[in-house]
This record gives sequence, C-alpha cells and structure tokens, in this order.
Amino acid sequence: MRRYFLLLALLLAGCLRQEPDPVPAGQARPESGSTLPGRAVVLLTEQAADALDAPDFSAVAQQLGIRSAERIFPEAGEFEARHRAAGLHRWYRIRYDEGVPATKAESELGRLPGVEAVQTPRRIKQRSYFNDNYYSLQWNLENDGSLGNAFKKGIDINVRPVWEEFTAGSSEVIVAVIDGGIDLSHDDLQGVVLPAGANGSRTFIDGYSLYKIQAESHGTHVAGTIGAIGNNGVGVAGIAGGDNGQGGVRLLSCAIFASDGDEMDDGDDAAALVWAADHGAVIANNSWGYEYDSEADAALGAKDFLQHSSATKTAIDYFIDNAGTDADGNQTGPMKGGVVIFAAGNEGWSHDAPSEYERVIAVGALGPDGKMAEYSNYGPWVDILAPGGSDTDETRAKEWIASTDTDNEYSYQSGTSMATPHVSGVAALLVSYFGGPGFTNETLREKLLEGARMDGFELPAGRSIGGGMLDAYGAFSYKYEPEDPDLEGITVSTDYDGDYRIKSHESLTVEYRIGGNEKKRLGVKFQSDCPGASATCTSSLVRMQIDALKAEPGSYTATIRIAGSVMEVIGFTILNNHAPQIAAALEDRILNAASAAPLNIDLQPYFTDPDGEQLSYAVKFTTSGVASGSVSGSILNLSPKDYGLTTVTVTARDARQAKCEASFNLIARNAFLDLDVYPNPVSDHLYIRPATPMQTGATLYSRSGAKVRSEEAQAGPFSPLIIDVRELAPGTYTLRVDYGGKQQTKNIVKY
Repeated sequence: MRRYFLLLALLLAGCLRQEPDPVPAGQARPESGSTLPGRAVVLLTEQAADALDAPDFSAVAQQLGIRSAERIFPEAGEFEARHRAAGLHRWYRIRYDEGVPATKAESELGRLPGVEAVQTPRRIKQRSYFNDNYYSLQWNLENDGSLGNAFKKGIDINVRPVWEEFTAGSSEVIVAVIDGGIDLSHDDLQGVVLPAGANGSRTFIDGYSLYKIQAESHGTHVAGTIGAIGNNGVGVAGIAGGDNGQGGVRLLSCAIFASDGDEMDDGDDAAALVWAADHGAVIANNSWGYEYDSEADAALGAKDFLQHSSATKTAIDYFIDNAGTDADGNQTGPMKGGVVIFAAGNEGWSHDAPSEYERVIAVGALGPDGKMAEYSNYGPWVDILAPGGSDTDETRAKEWIASTDTDNEYSYQSGTSMATPHVSGVAALLVSYFGGPGFTNETLREKLLEGARMDGFELPAGRSIGGGMLDAYGAFSYKYEPEDPDLEGITVSTDYDGDYRIKSHESLTVEYRIGGNEKKRLGVKFQSDCPGASATCTSSLVRMQIDALKAEPGSYTATIRIAGSVMEVIGFTILNNHAPQIAAALEDRILNAASAAPLNIDLQPYFTDPDGEQLSYAVKFTTSGVASGSVSGSILNLSPKDYGLTTVTVTARDARQAKCEASFNLIARNAFLDLDVYPNPVSDHLYIRPATPMQTGATLYSRSGAKVRSEEAQAGPFSPLIIDVRELAPGTYTLRVDYGGKQQTKNIVKY
C-alpha cells in the first residue's frame, strides 16, 4: 500500500509510471468549465480501502505531498456497518494540483492498483430559472383562474381537499432539503427547520463550519414551498406546513451551496444524502443538478451516470434503501425506505443527470396556463410535472412561484427547482397520513405517480414525458387493488370506432373512459404482448398508445385490468410493411457548371410507397468532384463543382428502412455554349457533345489540310460523337463540326 501512495504522489507531480492494465473509469469527456479542476472521486477495492483507513495514512500522505485523500462518507458510528455493507467506505475524494489536466488524472489514477473507477466531479448548480423579490398569492396551490388570462382554472396541485379531509402535515415526518442553507430565523420557517448540530442540519461545503447554516435564497425558497408554517397569519403556506400556525413536517437543511460574495460555492451532495438518511429524513428534495456544456454533453453525462458507479448514485441508492430504518434495517421512521426527488433541469434538453436515474423521481415544470415550460427538460424519464412557473420574464413574475426568501423576505422564483418541492411536499403529506409500520417507499412512489392527472396540461410539440401532472388529492385517493374488489358499476368505454389495423409506420392513440370508479379509486392497469403498446392510466382514464415501429408485424392483444380483473380486451394488428417502389424513371439531367445556381428536382413523382408513407431520401455519385447534392424533404438539390459526367443514385427509404433505388446521368457543362469538345489536348478519344440531340458530323484535318478522321451520328449531351485519335501522331490538328445547320472549327492538340 505504501507503493500506492508513492504512485499517487508521482501522478500528482506530473511524472510518468509503468502502465498496468487500465481500470474502467466511465466515458471520456472534454475539459470544460462544467467540471471541477484538481479533484477526482475514486472507488477503491475493499482491500485498498481498508489499507487507506490505516492509522498512518495521514502521515504518509503528507510525507509524499498529496494535498488530500479522504473518505467521502466518514466514519458513521452506529451506522458504520450499514455504510460498509453499501460500499460507502470505498469512495474517496482526491485533491491534486489543479494544473494537471482532468483527463490525464483520470487516466493515470485509473491505472493504479486497487482503483476500480475514477471520475472528475461535475459542478452542481441550483435549478431556478429566474429570481425576483416579490410577494403574491400562490396559484400553484389553488388556481381559480382569477389572476388573469395566463392562469388556467384548475392548474394547481389540488391540495386544499387534502388539507380539509386528511392532513396538512405531521412533525413526525422529516424532509431533507439538499440545497442552499435554509434561513432558520425566517418567521415562516422558524421552528420547523431542525437546528444545526451532530443530529440535525449540517453544512457539506469545504471551508464552512459544519454546524452553522448560512441562509441562502434558493434553499430557503424551496423549503418554504414544502413546509412554510400554514395558518399563522404570516407570508405563504407550505404544502405540508400544518394548519394550526405551529408548523407541519420538519425540514433538515443539508447545505451544499453557500454564497461567498459574488461566487456560489458548492459542496458534497453525496455525503449530504447519506447524512439525511442516517438522521431521520425519509424524503430528499434535490433542486439541483450537474452542469453540462451542451445537450450532447448532457446525453453523454446521463449515459455515463446510468452505466457506471459514482459516489452520488451510491448515496442515492443508500437513501432509498435505508432511510427510515435503524442500523439493522428495522423500520423506525414513518416509512421504510426513502424517496429521492430531483429537478429535471432547465435547459430544454432531452437528457440530464442525476435526474434521469430510474430510482429517483424526476420533476418537470408547468406554468399557470397548464403548459409545460419550454425551459423544462423533458423525455420519458421525467416522471411527473408540477408548478414551476412560466417562461415569462420578471415583468410577469406573478406566473412564477411565491415562497420564502432570506432576511425574512418573500420572492418569486421559477424553474424545475421550484416544481420539485411541490412533489416533496405532497410526498410529505402522504407519509404524514399513511405513514407507520409497514408503509414503504414503494407505496409512496406509486401513490404519487399513479395518482397524477393525465389531462388538463399541454406538452410542446415533439416532447414527451413519462407521467402526468401532480395531483395531491389524486395521490391520496389512489388505492391498491383490494383482494375482493367491488366491480359493480365499473364500466370501460371509448368513442373510438376506427380500425385497429395499424400500418407498420403509424401510431395509434385511443382513450378509454373508466366509469363508476370516481369514489372507489380502484387500481387501473394496462398490459399488452406488443412491445410498441403502452398506456397512461388513472382511475378514470386509460390512454393507450401503439407505436407500430417498435414491434414486428402481427396480431397482438392488450387488456385493461381494474383491481386485477380483466375489464377490456383489445385486439389489434400491425400490418406488414411494403418497400417503396419506383413510380417513374428519373430523366438524365444537365447541370450548368458555368453558374452557381442549383438544380432542384422534386422526387415525389418518381417514387411511391404502397403504405402511403412519407419517404426519406439519400443521394450518392459514382464520380466525385462533378457535383454535390443534398435532400430537403423530397427536393433533391444539385450544385455544380466541375465539368464532367456522373451517375446519380437516389435511395428512397420508409420508416422501417425498406428501400428502393433509381439512377440517372448528370452532366455538368457550360449551358451557355451549344457545343462541347473535350478533352483538349487529347491522347485517345475526342468527344463532341451538342447541347441537344441532333445529327452531328466531325472531321479532323492535319496541318497540311489532309482529312485524317471523319465521323457522323445522332449525338447529344449524353451520347457524344466520339473520334478515336489513338493512332494519330502527336501534333496540332483542325476539327470541323457540322451540327444543326451550324459549323464550328477548333484547333486540337494530340499528345
């Protein structure tokens, strides 16, 4: 193990070493401002981790010049055995010279014995969209449409009936706010935030006091949405903030952001998650995410996060598996296991991490008009939408989310950061009411997601999500399937009377209404043997979607089950696909090489598809350098590059990539001339091309005037008159061409 320290020290000094077998370290990524310089996170083998825990580690590290190497998740007392079982003790944070490139550090660290994985940590950022201090009504909790045209009645989280019929939040429930520090002295939060200390709130930022929480705007705003004290005559009401002026759920401030002047310092999110699990929290609100330079970088980062181990993913798993239990795994909290809730992100992209991880609940944002915000990230991995504020600027801040802010103030803020605490708040209400022995995180997750509304909101064109809109009362009303369900009065119906024979490139959406289930709220499930069939289900509606492209042609069945009983059987067929066909021959074309103007050809008259598909096209040339081509829709655009002849092949494909091909000749010539003679000088064959087909004669004379070659034929651009000059002696000759009543004379050089 001393050799390990030596090799590490050499690395940090920029030296070269021997090259042992490399260890997988995730996908490479470019240096960018979104990663933290001079830092690495390493996963060690069990043996290497135990050696690093040896008492002489600090002395050896100091002796060899290592800046620091420490456990991300420190010794945990009664929970240490649980930490070790989860592999937390194997994660270390390494700090090294910031002048060493991250890619080199990853590569070199990955070669060290005992290192299983290496990552350069990304910067984390809060997920607010705008920020402006203001105070107003909370349309997100109850929207009657009276605030203006941008406020659609019913676009809220439907929480008032939960307060009236069930609960407004219990102090037995702890929600971890992993964010900027909560303002512990705020009138609307004072007393509901656990005080800082060895068993309470804590800071996870290097250089800051562990047990002193620095109030920060973003974290305080998030906290207010979840648990601001309700019915106290002050400020705003939190979703789970109680209704008697004494507060509801308790908040655990795990500070990973703090303001240092104009800079925002970020801290250790993984250690915060583990701390929260070990200190009573059963819900973890994460209104933050990683920084990415582009959507492509985000896609790469999400793929890397999902496919490889990381300290953050290990901590997420630890919270989900161990929150609400003691060191032996026995339930001690109001729920066994935890729920981790993440903001989907504000870039308008289709990928993100950590929110794309399937074990977390990813939250997208809605505006008060019921439209998914353009800034909100999207995709089937987004589990639920919640109010986060519209895409407007500060002049229309009323359309954002009002909540608590630092210095005993209130402000409007917008973003998926603001949407996320809505889900955490409703989750806290569910645990407050249903929590107790036997209540699990799986139950909570199902109630949250299955109780969501599937109608009333809009998605921008081209977007999809994996769930519906947060509905607090729907989550409370959602029930598991009873053993002996009462199905009397339950009906399944649809207005769709179309064909269930689906062409292989098409999709079909059919809605089935569930009647008689309004109060029973029996569980509704959809099943199908077709890989392309899916559905979103609520107690009153099943929206079936069939994407024929995702399945092979054939006959399939889908069923709608209510409380486990089959209520509707749907048969459908995906028809066989037929390849595109040639409808007409493509004519040979002339391209004016003396002009930059392109030649445009509409390909639709030349190809057809028996299934009625809109085809896609590709083009290639047998001879490069004559012309270039591209296809926009069905229009083939040809541009000249040089004089010459080439064969153009057009490939037409349908959605299943079945294809057909057609070709035509393309000549690039000077369209301002009515005759081409080339090449000149010539060594073997001389070509004479009139601009249009016509009878053409050509005679070649020597310098003395003697006729040496003569040819006559019907010639044109694609069928030139050819004179064989291979046996002629080198020299200068005179060519006379007679065509269409005209005559041209040219000097020709034979070499």
